[in-house]
Amino acid sequence: MPPRAMPPTAIETTNEANGSDKNGDVASQTSTRVTKRQSVQRPYTRPELGSLYDIMYDYSGTSLYVLPICWTDLHYELLGVDFVERPVIDTPVPDLVPDRWLEPSSFARAITSELHILVRPDKSPRTFCKNRSIKHVLAKLFPETLSRAKTDAELDLFFGQRVYKKAIRVPCVWRTASCTEKSFDSATTIPYTSFGKVPSSFQDANNPGNAPFLAYINRSQLAGIRKSLFRVVRGPDRGPNEPVASLQRLRSKMLIPANIDHDPYIAAILLGMAQAHFYRRPPKAAKSSQESSDSPAGQKPVRMPPPKFRNVKVQVITHDDANTIDPNFIIYTATVTSTFLNRFLHPDKAPVPRDSDKAGEGLRITYHRVPFWPVLGLKERLSKALGERIAGYPKYGDPDHIALWEELLEPPRQAYYPPPAPSLKRSFYDPFVTCDSSFDGDEADSSDEQSIMSPDAKRRRTTQSISTLEVC
Repeated sequence: MPPRAMPPTAIETTNEANGSDKNGDVASQTSTRVTKRQSVQRPYTRPELGSLYDIMYDYSGTSLYVLPICWTDLHYELLGVDFVERPVIDTPVPDLVPDRWLEPSSFARAITSELHILVRPDKSPRTFCKNRSIKHVLAKLFPETLSRAKTDAELDLFFGQRVYKKAIRVPCVWRTASCTEKSFDSATTIPYTSFGKVPSSFQDANNPGNAPFLAYINRSQLAGIRKSLFRVVRGPDRGPNEPVASLQRLRSKMLIPANIDHDPYIAAILLGMAQAHFYRRPPKAAKSSQESSDSPAGQKPVRMPPPKFRNVKVQVITHDDANTIDPNFIIYTATVTSTFLNRFLHPDKAPVPRDSDKAGEGLRITYHRVPFWPVLGLKERLSKALGERIAGYPKYGDPDHIALWEELLEPPRQAYYPPPAPSLKRSFYDPFVTCDSSFDGDEADSSDEQSIMSPDAKRRRTTQSISTLEVC
């Protein structure tokens, strides 16, 4: 930001007309009088070395005072943001018997289908499906802290005495438990098993209501916004304007970070969530025309007592896009210090870290990768990355203990063999064989008895039932 220029000298020109008669003969004489106004000397204070204003003076030819969506790698370098990658959290995983088949429950199948939606390579902009899936997965795994999510949230950015409304847009935000907002999403939840009650620090007075602590960002959605950020005006005769389109594509390409894991927009989200713990939106009041004309677009003067900052822990969760083979969650964690927040409250002053801690001037962001698969142990792996503030205190001494076997697996079933179905074919009897068997017997006995075909003779009882048709 260049220093303020002195107000220009005002030159007043007056025309004096002399000698005007009724007959139309006009004799005019124009005289120019130059008067100098006394300039008002405005006090000028140079910003302290290391302040945000001092950084903008050093890079006066670079666009630094822009919205967070337009931040580049230079922004997080000048702000002292440091991304640190931590080891992958790939434990615990279940120890399965090779010849044993485990049947997943309906709860496990629901989580698996939602995880497949997150990594599905959709070319169409169906981002609401992924936003819904991440809300359902986290609500099922952590029902006490992540069951309420705000969709399409917009965070304010405070700089000095000015607030930029809705400067940071986030697909999903989870707020503190004292939030009065309710979610209309219905999701099946489970009680805590391997983790106990939520710590009391999550609901104490130091954490005000409606304060965000976790946000979700979709990388593919963020890349699409950057690609279509700049507007291209049509050319002559409403035709394509290729020169301007090429220039805008080049500008969009400059916004893409060199390392996709070190995105400066993530640092802006963490800053916006940390500021939301201390700032409150001023009440809506009717603005006068003079006030609305004096303040630039998007900037509104804020007069409020300076907040008392403290260190705030905030997190951002994202995932790999279009990686169906080995997808991972990526959890960013940062403790935004009071020194870093004071840099934006007083941009003309140099940061004064506590206890001469130079690391407090910047922002240290650590991130872990958590594999999706297997589903057994996913809650425990996410709990290690999210921390006890969200997951609660572990109940068991073994950190690799998995306590969701009953919810994620169906109970073993006994083998059931159905009875054989009756044959639908009718049994066939040969009448000639049946008749021949009726006349078998001893010849001596048959001479004393009457013939079986005689009407006066009694019918003999045989071992096989014989119908009338078979006999006759």
